[in-house]
Amino acid sequence: MKRALFAVTLVSAGLLALGPVFAAPPGVSTGASATETAGRSARQKQVNPPPPPPAPTAVYRITINIAFDTSTHPGTAPGNAHVSNPVIATHSIPGAMFVVGGFASPGIETMAELGRTDTLVPELNAKPQVGTVQVTGGLFGIGTRVVDVTLTHSDDMISMVTMLAPSPDWFIGFADLDMLGYGGWRQSASFPLNSYDAGTDSGPNFNSNDADTQPSETISGPRDPAFIASAGQNPFGTVSITRIG
Repeated sequence: MKRALFAVTLVSAGLLALGPVFAAPPGVSTGASATETAGRSARQKQVNPPPPPPAPTAVYRITINIAFDTSTHPGTAPGNAHVSNPVIATHSIPGAMFVVGGFASPGIETMAELGRTDTLVPELNAKPQVGTVQVTGGLFGIGTRVVDVTLTHSDDMISMVTMLAPSPDWFIGFADLDMLGYGGWRQSASFPLNSYDAGTDSGPNFNSNDADTQPSETISGPRDPAFIASAGQNPFGTVSITRIG
């Protein structure tokens, strides 16, 4: 039962009138009722419903555009400039293919020095964090390669490498691109391919003879002046990734 308090009210006739004033019991808030609060919360959820969970898989088309010849890099690119067969991997955690600041694996070393994929592909397939591995055709000068990949919640990252040839141990690509964000699957991504030195050969020019680096250095961006100059002219290529399913 509500507790009645009596307040004295002065009326115009000069008489005093007693009127009841009700106060809430101790400990009870005088704010909005629980029913009002619940109703307001429900209305907010209707206006801003939570996003649906992302689909279990997403299919992406990867378009690799190579631009590496004497017209795109005048005075720095060798006359027979080309790239080796690009290797594309899907994986679950960063660093599955290579890590800048880490040492090149045998597969990355043979890819970067010789353009071969026969060591890198089985090396990647043996890793539990790698989902799929694909190899597409190499390119001379300017051209495009297209690869479709399927990503899952457990394999939502993409990495890619291809050798700049001829070169001591220089390659281009990207690592650890995550296509699954808090808002769901990304619809697209486009960016220039990065340039890397594998740290396994000390040749200073594109056409240098083999000069094995002992001990090996870590993977980095361009170190040698010839590579720095060429990479500074233009990107050696771009990649566009678009969700198609």
